[in-house]
Amino acid sequence: MLREIDASEWLNTPEPLTLSSLRGRVVVVTAFQMLCRGCATVSLPQASRLHQTFPRADLVVIGLHSVFEHHSAMTPEALRAFVHEYQLNFPIAIDRPEARSAVPATMQAWALKGTPSLMVLGRDGALAVRHFGHLDDLRLGCLLGELMACAPGDPEGVTRAQAPPGAESAVEVCEGAPRGGKVERFNQQEDGLRRERRVLQNQ
Repeated sequence: MLREIDASEWLNTPEPLTLSSLRGRVVVVTAFQMLCRGCATVSLPQASRLHQTFPRADLVVIGLHSVFEHHSAMTPEALRAFVHEYQLNFPIAIDRPEARSAVPATMQAWALKGTPSLMVLGRDGALAVRHFGHLDDLRLGCLLGELMACAPGDPEGVTRAQAPPGAESAVEVCEGAPRGGKVERFNQQEDGLRRERRVLQNQ
């Protein structure tokens, strides 16, 4: 399981959200920085589309503003202006700054490699996918559809949030996922696509 988000402030929600309170729904967390080009042009628009497309009873989108560089430029005040300008309406947590580190609290606790990063939790609250970079709409949509089709406690769901050691993929599937589960099949598809790309590159 992921640790709870450690936020200094929340935007677009009347009260702070907790991952534990969202069990029963699929949760998508997009970690971003407002000055990250890929975040602003690809990942945040994707998060907005998810927020607008799926019912809140099935899927919740959370933005996590994790600033690990250019701290003086990416202040909470600047973020509020950014959120207004880009019309981001989903809940956004401001990752709590650490006094002794440039990396904020949640980013450290979740061992994120940078921004954008994507975390997807199943209905049981277990981590299904952790991805550094952008995951395209088609693959993410397929995964979310399968996760939303699972009831909490589904035997094909993910049971323990720990990435397999030495995983090559940026999509990291929890080590405790039952063999043949939906999330494991998603990872196998990713592996197959990477092998096909390597073959094409070597031709």
